[in-house]
Amino acid sequence: MTMIPSARFLHAVLLVGLLTYTAGCDGILDKTPLAQQTTENFFTNEEEAIQATNASYSKLREWNIHVFDYLGVTDMISDDATKGSTPTDAAFLSELENLTHDAGHQSVLGWWNGNYEGVYRTNVNIQNLPNTEMNPDLRNRLLGENRFLRAYFYFNLVRGWGGVPLITAPLTPEEYDQERATAEQIYTQIIEDLEFAAEHLPLKSGYPTADLGRATRGAAESMLARVYLYLEDYPQAESYARSVITSGEYELLDDYFLIFTETGENSSESIFEVQATATEEGAGGSQFGQVQGVRGTPNLGWGFNRPSRDLDAAYEPGDLRHQATMLFPWEELPDGSERTVIENQSMEDERYNKKAFAAGFPGTLDNYPVNIRRFRYSDLLLIAAEAAYRNGNEGDARNFLNDVRERARIGRTLTIGILPENVSPHMENILNLDALDTRVFARMVHAGSPAGQAGIATFDHALDRGRVQANLLDLIVSVNGITITDRDSFLDAVDAQSAGATVPVVVHRLRHGQAPEEFTANVTIQERLPDVTASGQALLDAIWHERRVELAMEQKRWFDLIRQGRAPDVMQALGKNFVVGKHELFPIPQNEIDLSNRALTQNPNW
Repeated sequence: MTMIPSARFLHAVLLVGLLTYTAGCDGILDKTPLAQQTTENFFTNEEEAIQATNASYSKLREWNIHVFDYLGVTDMISDDATKGSTPTDAAFLSELENLTHDAGHQSVLGWWNGNYEGVYRTNVNIQNLPNTEMNPDLRNRLLGENRFLRAYFYFNLVRGWGGVPLITAPLTPEEYDQERATAEQIYTQIIEDLEFAAEHLPLKSGYPTADLGRATRGAAESMLARVYLYLEDYPQAESYARSVITSGEYELLDDYFLIFTETGENSSESIFEVQATATEEGAGGSQFGQVQGVRGTPNLGWGFNRPSRDLDAAYEPGDLRHQATMLFPWEELPDGSERTVIENQSMEDERYNKKAFAAGFPGTLDNYPVNIRRFRYSDLLLIAAEAAYRNGNEGDARNFLNDVRERARIGRTLTIGILPENVSPHMENILNLDALDTRVFARMVHAGSPAGQAGIATFDHALDRGRVQANLLDLIVSVNGITITDRDSFLDAVDAQSAGATVPVVVHRLRHGQAPEEFTANVTIQERLPDVTASGQALLDAIWHERRVELAMEQKRWFDLIRQGRAPDVMQALGKNFVVGKHELFPIPQNEIDLSNRALTQNPNW
């Protein structure tokens, strides 16, 4: 049986050997055990070819591709997030956060191994599918799916490490000591694979419902647009992005808050997402949600990958995407259960990635049913905006950008700079609110916003024997005479005003140990996320800003900063010692260098 070189690739199991793959949908993740079959006695019919391809997809759910290691080298290392959890739990991740990691870091090695395990699975399929007796069209489709996935893995590798070993077929033992190819060679292979995939894969609408989540022509073309953006080939990036836009296959989901719910899985804006499901048998999900979930009550996650305070400050006044991205203590869970996040006293600055949250599900906690969104249509629109700008087409660049901003308003055009939150049932039980009709409070007041200038303040609290203590809680009673009862009534009341008008907002303020006070704040109404009209560098800056807040906590920020050349300034402003000529790439894992008989060479300055 052909084996993978264990030294460099973490003793990866064979693609069709020893695993049972479990389904989120009947097509993509098959539940049939593959027993002890090998590459010599497998690939005899269509069913086995599909099972082998499903094994390539299943790698996307695993620990070292889209879970612990991945979150460390994408979010935690960036300005979007910090390690999270308790200070001593997985302390090695703080090395990524603080840019003090080295060539022996386990997450750097883990993500390297995970991607090469994925490369190996796809290589086995690409080698064996041509000789499998099956429908030629299906064979080409499965080859396209595997070549798309191989390109995906190699795109991770080339962005992370630059030039890496280029392996396009299973290796024999005498081939194990591989040297690095150049980054240019890796990108050439990625483009060849994606072009093949784009030619042979169906459109998203061409798949039956059971096969939603498989790679599509639109996914391949979107990846080509992204790859060419990284290569600074902006005409090609714009061309592929426009092809996807004009295909009619995708559109923005109206409500941003629904994207990361079960309702939003495989939605109209989903270009590619990793399929997951929870079953009683305890397979088919991933730990993507578990490691980022609420640590303690109510869902016993691990609390890693904490959205940063720096990310807080990136949102414009009234940008509701902030609420759809971050989950705070004393906030009601977004599943209609009326359960509340109870503050965990062992954590510092507790908050969670709301985009990784799942409602109740069967099976074990490590079997989260959260589909991992890898490519959304809004991302593609922002790629189109940046490419169009670079190509001198500022008008279309603004249009693509403003399409994303329009959806972000979620039908609300005005704001006073407050993120309103409903008082959760748990808070209501602790705080004496019986005399008030309103249940909406200022969860956050954006710095410099009209509300902040008028004296309305962000919720401030502490714990007293595990119970919330309101150091300051501003409840909104009315807006220009309109009575407020909940979050939606507040948003409606603000939207009923006129931009530029100054209106009275009655606030009921609670302070711990003090009598409640009521005051009127005269607040100026302003537009929520107005269309961008800028030109030149200001327009490019606006596109980059939109990428951050639209795609926050979706593991895009670090590689965006590297690509844009802004990582040194951004990270150094946070007090992190980003070394130019070093931190643009990860170190080649020292273990891999040693086991390659020094065929692998290290990246500069590591």
